[in-house]
Amino acid sequence: MIRKVLCVDDDSISLTISQLLLKRTGFAAEVDTAIDGSDALDYFEKLFSKDPEATQHAPGLILLDINMPVMNGWEFLQSYVPTYADKLPGTRIVILSSTIDPEDFALAKQYPVVVQFISKPLSIENLEELKMNEAMREYFPA
Repeated sequence: MIRKVLCVDDDSISLTISQLLLKRTGFAAEVDTAIDGSDALDYFEKLFSKDPEATQHAPGLILLDINMPVMNGWEFLQSYVPTYADKLPGTRIVILSSTIDPEDFALAKQYPVVVQFISKPLSIENLEELKMNEAMREYFPA
């Protein structure tokens, strides 16, 4: 089980579905949310301002939508990677999006912190597949 997941999505229905599914399936003990990339960056800024050694309180997984107003998922990644990726080496990112654009899939592969690309909506099957991902094995040993 992952101790904490951060869901970043501007769609309140998707956030609610993800929260319920992550908790009810025992995938995550705690689920935090952010409504866009800027809100997610604020989340990390607050986390580190309270505790410079915030790694123990950081989410182990970020479920990130791509298409959001204010700051989209790609813009979030452009800011997150140089600022927080080294500080949070155990935090993985999964793109959770309704996009079918091949360019989005290709772009996701350019970010080593992105371990998987899942189509919305989040489902039990998606979570089971994610548990099998090599990058997630530490949370779900066989």
